[in-house]
Amino acid sequence: GGDCLNVGCVPSKALLAAAHLAHQMRDAERLGIERHEPRIDFARVMEHVQGVIQAIAPHDSRERFEGLGVQVVKAEARFADRNTLEAGSETIRARRFVIATGSSPLVPKIEGLDRVPYFTNETLFDNEHKPAHLIVLGGGPVGLEMAQAHRRLGSTVTVIEQQAILPKDDPELANVVRAQLLRDGIVLLEGAELARVERSPGGLAAQVKRQGTTM
Repeated sequence: GGDCLNVGCVPSKALLAAAHLAHQMRDAERLGIERHEPRIDFARVMEHVQGVIQAIAPHDSRERFEGLGVQVVKAEARFADRNTLEAGSETIRARRFVIATGSSPLVPKIEGLDRVPYFTNETLFDNEHKPAHLIVLGGGPVGLEMAQAHRRLGSTVTVIEQQAILPKDDPELANVVRAQLLRDGIVLLEGAELARVERSPGGLAAQVKRQGTTM
């Protein structure tokens, strides 16, 4: 489906690579090298991300797979029965089928969200303007990757997670990640919920509920 190449692991790792280099420049003093605060040209960083996608695209293309002898059918597919797939004018029969159609981002039902701009993984990597303050909903691996990348590239970042960050991982390992994110200057609101967003004179205002109080 192209998720990994276009809106997943390829652009996210390219963005993280740029953020890591910026972090190394700030952290060089511990190795005896004079630290330097990098000047971030966010549009050029995102140009780098798109360049990585374009460099890898030929290896993930229809032409490459056809050259390897793979039949590629570009059409909407439907099952005629459990062993028969119809796609355009093609009828394909097999004992086993693998369904790997990719995914679509889930946009949570939050009051006011439909009236303000927001990013998903399908739009984030097209953004050429550094967010002054990025709010990340969800403290899973992907959310934390993007939180750290944007923080190291100069944005103020807040992560809102209903449970603890990395809830599916070993708590001791999550503590290691938590400590680094806090050192990076990311605000972690764990056990919190984004209740409402709205436009404000300065941009956007977010109402967060945490431990029975509203922030």
